[in-house]
Amino acid sequence: MIKRFAAAAALFFFSNQLFAVGFDRLTFQNGTEIVAEVLKKDDNFVVLDLGFEVLKIPADQVLTIEKADEDGAETQDVGNGLYTVGRLKAAPVNELVKRYGDSVVMVKTPSGLGSGFFISESGYLITNYHVVERETAITVSVFNKTESGYERKELKKVRIVALHPVRDLALLQVDQEEASDVAIKPVVLAEGDGVDVGSLVFAIGNPLGLERSVSQGIVSSRTRSIGYLRFIQTDAAINPGNSGGPLFNSRGEVIGVACAGHAMFAGLAFGIPVQELVSFLENKETYLYDSSFPQNGVKYLAPPYRKSPEDDSDSTQPSPSEEKK
Repeated sequence: MIKRFAAAAALFFFSNQLFAVGFDRLTFQNGTEIVAEVLKKDDNFVVLDLGFEVLKIPADQVLTIEKADEDGAETQDVGNGLYTVGRLKAAPVNELVKRYGDSVVMVKTPSGLGSGFFISESGYLITNYHVVERETAITVSVFNKTESGYERKELKKVRIVALHPVRDLALLQVDQEEASDVAIKPVVLAEGDGVDVGSLVFAIGNPLGLERSVSQGIVSSRTRSIGYLRFIQTDAAINPGNSGGPLFNSRGEVIGVACAGHAMFAGLAFGIPVQELVSFLENKETYLYDSSFPQNGVKYLAPPYRKSPEDDSDSTQPSPSEEKK
């Protein structure tokens, strides 16, 4: 059955009706991409009209279904000179990993390690604030592709540009002279949410120091609130060392920044939505790093102590300040 629809798809893909009005572009798990009219779709099957034949395809073989563009071109816009926002073509995960895996780096400090990803060819990269918190000696390990394979290179001249402690984001920049022989490939940030509940997502990072590891799952929630902050919830595996790495959708667009996973329960992980990242980058002047005050940003102070009537009646109880002493 798979061979049959793949052969028919190839014929139709090159037909003159490729971008006819009302047609959809379908990407299959095996990498085949076609344009056809979707007559019906449910949890089990997708029925396609190829113009000369009607095919019934198992739903689990279909990766994405999108409206066909007139030219099928990818759209990208550069924001603030620091990052790129756009809409890319859907592709199988293994192809997307090959395309954007080199964008992911390892961020190391004397107290630990995490992940990060380049957002511009100028060497700007994103990670979590908690990865570099209270640290100034930062090393970024990149994986440079050569003729003989991948070569690991450590960049030690890393500048902290901006920190957002509340939203757990940090903007760094590697020294361009030190990285002159590194092919920096920036990621593309998704427009809007970039993903729906149930959509496929995958993460690339360095869990427990295991470099360039890939995990895959779906979006469990786009609006999971923890405290007063909003997160993307996913069942893709996120472990210590993944923090600061990208969460991608099925088109290879970054839809979030991996930041947390449950220590006891698998399949319960969280990412910072891409809109929060864009807001941070657009307003980075608010969060610029100051070396004379390295932990800049918002800090919440403990509320003042207020005595209760019971405190006045019981003079033997020590005050909170006395307890601290």
